[in-house]
Amino acid sequence: MLADEKSPTRISHRLFATSCSEMEFKMNIKNMKLKYRLAGIYLLTAVLPVIVLFTFSYGQMKHILIERDTKSIQNFVNQAGAGIDAQLEVYNNLSNYITFNETISRIVSYDYKSDYEMYDQLVLLFDPMLSSLKYFHEDVKQVTIYAEGTVKHDTTLAPLSEIEAAPWFDTSKEHTTIQWFADSSAHTLSSARKMSLLYQKNKLGILYISVDYDKVFEALEENTQKNYGIYIVDSAGSEVYEFHSFTGENVDKALNFADFCGIRDGSGDYTVISTPLATTDWTIYMYEPTELIIQSAKPMMRMIFVAVTVIIAGAVLALISTSRFLIERIELLQHNMQKVEQGDFTVRVHSDSNDEIGALINGFDHMVSRISTLITEVYEGRIHQKEYEMRALRAQINPHFLYNSLSLINWKAIESGQEDISRITLELSNYYRTSLNKGRNTLTLEQELSNVRSYLQIQQLMHDGDFDVETDVAAEILQYESLNLILQPLVENAIDHGIDLKTEGRGRITIRGWQEPAQKPFTHRTDMESDTQSETKSGTESRREPDVESGTDYLVVLTVSDNGVGMDKQTAADFLTVQSGGYGARNVNERLKLYYGDQYPLKVDSKQGEGTTITITFPARVYTTQKQA
Repeated sequence: MLADEKSPTRISHRLFATSCSEMEFKMNIKNMKLKYRLAGIYLLTAVLPVIVLFTFSYGQMKHILIERDTKSIQNFVNQAGAGIDAQLEVYNNLSNYITFNETISRIVSYDYKSDYEMYDQLVLLFDPMLSSLKYFHEDVKQVTIYAEGTVKHDTTLAPLSEIEAAPWFDTSKEHTTIQWFADSSAHTLSSARKMSLLYQKNKLGILYISVDYDKVFEALEENTQKNYGIYIVDSAGSEVYEFHSFTGENVDKALNFADFCGIRDGSGDYTVISTPLATTDWTIYMYEPTELIIQSAKPMMRMIFVAVTVIIAGAVLALISTSRFLIERIELLQHNMQKVEQGDFTVRVHSDSNDEIGALINGFDHMVSRISTLITEVYEGRIHQKEYEMRALRAQINPHFLYNSLSLINWKAIESGQEDISRITLELSNYYRTSLNKGRNTLTLEQELSNVRSYLQIQQLMHDGDFDVETDVAAEILQYESLNLILQPLVENAIDHGIDLKTEGRGRITIRGWQEPAQKPFTHRTDMESDTQSETKSGTESRREPDVESGTDYLVVLTVSDNGVGMDKQTAADFLTVQSGGYGARNVNERLKLYYGDQYPLKVDSKQGEGTTITITFPARVYTTQKQA
């Protein structure tokens, strides 16, 4: 049963842990280096409070400035919005007057008997009326009524077909309320609305008014302070108007429309204030970089920074004066370190003092002594390495002498009529020729099987033929690539630890091989070299990283089976580990995983009293001599 969260046992454990933590902290403080203690004291008592005060003051001042500037921007935006609303209201009144004027509606909608009659009415009544309205509104550029079934007359009357392709047409014909449309790129500002015609109510009429774009927003530009940006956006999010007053080095802080849309909700390094217009669906946005808002605080911040710098400099000077008596021993240590740097490891220093500097000096002395010992060990190791390289060179030369000696023994055996000796000599020669393989790490599977057969011939002669050998290897896999000496160690284990320990019945070793489809693609290393090759290379030449290439669709499967004494479960589990005590099968296992990957280990299946089967699996790949060059 678990202890309750608030049980006395749990609480006591927490108290004990807290107490241990406090003790550990005190010990850490006690063992802290002297310079760190002094630096910490000065930091806590002089520097840190000043930095905290500076940071707090800066944050408060920044907050006050941003709040003050935000209110100022809000007031300006409200005033600007009211000014634009007043200006647009004038145009709205003009639009209402024309829309609901019975005389204008009658002239436009009347069914004239002739074009002359219509022209007469337009000249006598229609033109003077619109001209007088435009006279009192100098910033109105165009007033045009578009109607079905009418003719074009100057700029005041036109057939409806002229505006059917306009982007605002579909919206205007559905609404009798005033719809404002703006194009900031073309600097155009216009309104359009549906008209109710007096005599032909089913007949569509559109009143279009175009005003001076710059005149509407003139006051906004004149009153905008330095380093501000303004955007007016309609309900669809499209740009109506854009202006900024950034100058000089701040001109690059003006935002294009895409960037502005990203920060207009108040995010980013800008302060953004907005207000909607009452007469339209537009919204005015005004933005200012936060960086420029806090510029006014820079002089005070400079003063505070100077004060902080002076205080820190004073603390540093005090720290130096307090630590000055330690410099002499430090300089002595530095002098000896320079000697070591120049290669003199005979330097020895010692201090009777137990303070930090004394511990440092004695630690340095111990380090130099240790380095000198390590240099000697490394030097001796390099000598041994060179000896191993020389042995590798000898191993590359010795096979020729071995082959010649075995050939001589064979001829002598033939001359003496010793057929068994001749046979053993030939099989031994074939075994070593295949095993050494001219220093190459891979060969064909056929060559590997030939090597094993030679080894088994010798073993059968040595055992007076008291065990049988069965080989069943598919012909299609004989030319596949194989690692050198992967079967012989397994066959040797089968003889030594299986058949030789068998007390009843005749021994049997079975070698089988076939190919089967691979479950998934594999990768394998293509530049693996034999131990002899790598050892005989120049010591200054580094070994290349293995190349990796795509695999094939098949796997080679080899099995080595014996009917020997077998192994129990624990022995079989430890067979490929260090606990087994052997290294032959373990070496084969490690080489397979190194060359083909960890997914291709040896598999051991053994039953005590029945025998052992070891399975080798690796990717099928046709052997090429070019890879071994």
